[in-house]
Amino acid sequence: MAVGTGMGTNSGAAEKESALTKEQKIQVAKAKRPMEIANSFRLFFLFVAVILLLFVYFGGKLWTGVAWYDNAVQSIYNFLLWDILLMLLSTFIKFFFAAKYNKVVKHL
Repeated sequence: MAVGTGMGTNSGAAEKESALTKEQKIQVAKAKRPMEIANSFRLFFLFVAVILLLFVYFGGKLWTGVAWYDNAVQSIYNFLLWDILLMLLSTFIKFFFAAKYNKVVKHL
């Protein structure tokens, strides 16, 4: 008799017991959706921050002392403050939805 290792060696009855029903799959997908949306926002804010920080870094090498760049950097830093705060907020929201998702999965 094969030992159940998760590699498809379980007997047919054990696989049927561990399979999710259609309603359970819908419930899991419904609980997973808000977590994925919050993660998308988090990644978007991260991408914007990385692009702007690269601009500031390489712009500091190329345009040192140029007036338009110095004004732009000040505006970028103000924007980045809010961008990073929103990224932090979306991270906490993602943690909240991940906890709800884990609770749903645990009760299945």
